[in-house]
Parts: sequence; structure tokens; C-alpha cells
Amino acid sequence: MRSLFSGNVISIESYVSMKEFPVDIEFYLEAIHFAGLSLDKEKTWHLLERLAKSDKNILILGETGTGKDVLARKIHAWSERKEGPFVAINCASIPADLFEAELFGFSKGAFTGAYREKTGLLEMAEKGTAFLDEIGELPLSLQAKLLRVIENRTFRRLGEVRDRYCQARFIFATNKDLKTAVKTGQFRLDLYYRLSPVQVHIDPLRFHLHLLPRLIQSIIEKENRTQALNKKITAEALQKLMTYDFPGNIRELINILERAMLLSEDDLIRAEDIQFDINFFQKNRPRNLSADRLRVVLEACRWNKTEAARKIGTSRRHLYRLLQKYNLDCFI
Repeated sequence: MRSLFSGNVISIESYVSMKEFPVDIEFYLEAIHFAGLSLDKEKTWHLLERLAKSDKNILILGETGTGKDVLARKIHAWSERKEGPFVAINCASIPADLFEAELFGFSKGAFTGAYREKTGLLEMAEKGTAFLDEIGELPLSLQAKLLRVIENRTFRRLGEVRDRYCQARFIFATNKDLKTAVKTGQFRLDLYYRLSPVQVHIDPLRFHLHLLPRLIQSIIEKENRTQALNKKITAEALQKLMTYDFPGNIRELINILERAMLLSEDDLIRAEDIQFDINFFQKNRPRNLSADRLRVVLEACRWNKTEAARKIGTSRRHLYRLLQKYNLDCFI
């Protein structure tokens, strides 16, 4: 494996032994987005493979940024339903008053503005997998409706009187402590038991900081291929990353490295290029970016404004101001 570490030469093996991984390293990294399941749990992988072959509900627990959605997709890919659709439903992003219509669909004339029928997300997941992310954010009023679907495997479109059969397999995920939510009355106990005949816990990245050199190398390799770059990271930059606890987990690590690769002046990522999200706004405000550096970011993002704003840690509105300031808005 070609090393991407520069400066003082660093041996990957000095940080982590390949024997620690229960499965092939590349498969492991792909499967759970470079982080996750405790590495001493080889049995977990066999269990997940067995679960994937069944239709049992699975509840994936883990902090924000640990890769719960990636693991859900991998379970779907292992399953007998892999040829069917994988429909991701973020329970926190759908307004409560629209949730039923989005989940179950509606018939023509069901309500004002329903000029034609609409297939719901559950029907779209037919013979595939319905992944309900952020299930802990679902309001109590909607929890009862979801419970009925899970228990009876039936639902009704809004405006219809006949039941439709739900053929989707359910995977749920949350970063909330559902047991505590049950105790405080925020989550139904009966729904909790229906969600979680099997629970899978994904570790936060800070539990496996010894893996950082290998994870960093994988992320840099991927970004080098995608952006046609040849970046390497210095020993000092790696050491700086090793002292951080990554509250945003692997998602934060990826953001930090992508940003460092975009903003580094040459092919070396140095310690000063590593800007942690927690203090990025204080030390590297987007307004201090030069016009040339902003253009580099935009070109790397193929002039995608949303992606460019994310890379430099600002909002789309503020990015527009920067574009106008440097007379770059004509290129958008």
C-alpha cells in the first residue's frame, strides 16, 4: 500500500496492525464509512450478514456522523432485497403535517391541492428497504400510525378507505437515547419494542483514534482520485489530528481533510491547513479567503454553490456575498 504520509516518514503499521480488523480492510472501510462497529466484534459481522438475509427490523444507534446511513445501505446490499429500492426517509426533515402524505401517499382529491394521486415512500420501497433515519424525532401523534404499519404491515393512502400491504423491510436509526425518551414520555414503549428486536451500536470515532492514520490515508486516496490531485499529509498534521476527539465523528474528519486539501497551497497538507470545525469560524473566516483561493474551491466543486459553501464552512448566502465581492458571480 502506497503511503500518503510525508515529512517525517510514518509507518502505518506503527499505529495499527492489520490483524485488528475482523474483515478485509477495504471492505470494512467501505461498509461503515471508515468508522464504526467495535473492531473486536467479529461476530457482529456474521450477525449482520444473517440479519440482512432476514426481514427482521433493525435499529442502528450511534452519534451524528458515525455512518448509520452507510451501514443501513450495506445491510440492504447484503440482503435478498438488494435488487429492490432503498428508500431513505429522514423523519426530522419532513414537516409533521406532511408526514402522512409523504409516507403513505394520497389519492386525487384527498385534500385541497391534491390534483392527482401520489405514491407514498412506503410504496416506493416495495420489495426493498425503507430506512427511517432520525426515528427519535418522530412526533408522538405519528408514532401510533407508524406502529400500525409495523404491526399489521398495512397502511392507507390519505383519502382512501382500502388497506394497502406494505412489503418493505424496515431499518431504523437514531442518535437519541430512546430508552430515556420512553421514560420521559417522548417515545412510545410499544413502538420502541417493535423497532428494535435487534440493535446495532456504532462506536464514535474517538473510541478508535488509533485507526486515524489508516482512515486518513483512505480519505486522501479517494479525494486524490476524485479531484486528480496528489496530496500527502505531513507528520505534524497527522499528529494534530491525533490529538482531537472529533465530536462530529467520521463526517467531521472527512470535512476537515477535504477542506485542508482544497486550501493547502501545494501537494503537502501541513498542520496549519488542519482546521477543526469547532474553531474554524474563529480562525479562518470565509471572508478572509482570497479571490484566487475561492476560485480554487469553486473549481474543485465544479462550481456547485452548496458544496463550495460546505467546503469552506459557510452558508450559501454568505458565499454569494463573496462571489459578488470578487466579481465571480458571473460564472455561476
